[in-house]
Amino acid sequence: MANLNWTKLTQGLDAPPTLVNWLNKASEEQLFRINLKELSRQVKLDVATLIDYFLRAVLAGQFTLNWAYYCRVCGGMPGFKHNFKELKSSEQCPLCSAVFRNSLDTNVAVTFTVHPGLLPLPETLSQHAFDAMVKNFKEQKSSLPQEFLSGLEIINNPLYHELFGDDVLSTEESLEISRITLLFTDIKGSTQMYSQYGDATSYRIVRDHFKILFSAIEQQRGVVIKTIGDAVMASFLKPVDAINAALEAFQAFQQEKWEVLGGGLEIKMGVHVGPAIVVNLNDRVDYFGNTVNLAARIQGVADNHMICFSRDILNDAPVKARLKAWTETNASKIYRRTASLKGIDGPVELYSVV
Repeated sequence: MANLNWTKLTQGLDAPPTLVNWLNKASEEQLFRINLKELSRQVKLDVATLIDYFLRAVLAGQFTLNWAYYCRVCGGMPGFKHNFKELKSSEQCPLCSAVFRNSLDTNVAVTFTVHPGLLPLPETLSQHAFDAMVKNFKEQKSSLPQEFLSGLEIINNPLYHELFGDDVLSTEESLEISRITLLFTDIKGSTQMYSQYGDATSYRIVRDHFKILFSAIEQQRGVVIKTIGDAVMASFLKPVDAINAALEAFQAFQQEKWEVLGGGLEIKMGVHVGPAIVVNLNDRVDYFGNTVNLAARIQGVADNHMICFSRDILNDAPVKARLKAWTETNASKIYRRTASLKGIDGPVELYSVV
């Protein structure tokens, strides 16, 4: 057992009692490269709760955040970094010599280790981990855990963006993502609104609409990537989270009086899911690729005050269940159509709900 008073150390960090109890009993080995997916089962807490605590603990200097990247050929761990900005697009494995590209949700795993300034761990722990990796390599076994906290789960965490938002990749690097859900929103007729109501009033409307959107996005564990004028781009780990955020915002916009407008504020939303790459744009995390373009185009052709989404979104089982419940409760229905999208080859099958 490590001789640390975690009851005192965790004060002010919103640590659940079961986690504090585990930390107080944890050995030095258990405080080395903690896998939050495994810890979640042990302490019976959801992973999101654990992520939020450990991120605060990193900021407080109690833990280090480790970005480990595994070879996508042999499964060995070529190395790890303490900062997201140090990750590279590709690496060469010292075990099998393969050159591979890093994928944030496939081979980049995040762990947490007690800070050496708080508790210096014996070098034997790192050596044992290395020896185990070499043994796995010789036996042609992967060292990548079956369940692990992916790099994508960290950078798509709202608290991570709040605390470590300036930790971004080099402008020369990019990381693959096999699957990310993107939501784009825009106010219909915003140019006319500025002309009719003036800058000050229009700004207040846009600001209030941002509050509604940001709240809905964060409630569903999404992250606001950027705003462009009155448009919003947000990312989610799961399609159903994006749909839930869109539906929640839709209801909030309907309930808001918008008295100065003499009626409702009409929002157009587009949702799509697929692969992308993570890049550094203006010193912030951003996404690039066909999925991003398609999500933006879908929003562009959305009817007024409707949520428009691709077949890939509709085919997601939790999304189907959520939309079934929504349409039954709100006497609504899902509309299907095909559309030609700028820069996209061939017609695209789209769906909308109000």
